[in-house]
Amino acid sequence: MEFVVGDMAISTVGTDGDDRAIEFLVAPRSGEGAQDAHFAIYRDHGQGWEAARLAVDPLSGSVPIAAVEWAVEFAREYL
Repeated sequence: MEFVVGDMAISTVGTDGDDRAIEFLVAPRSGEGAQDAHFAIYRDHGQGWEAARLAVDPLSGSVPIAAVEWAVEFAREYL
């Protein structure tokens, strides 16, 4: 799925098959020197959101906070 949030496109890249993780790709729509960012949100079954984790690909560009906020709300619906 791809969503437009502000000046970025956020795509869900995949899940782990057990619906405990969602990966996200953030691509700037403006193209003005910004890089793509890749991150994932993980939550173990039976655990509350206090135990959720964010993992950022070390080769990724910086991740906009607005993308993380949006992804957390998305993940709360689907994880």
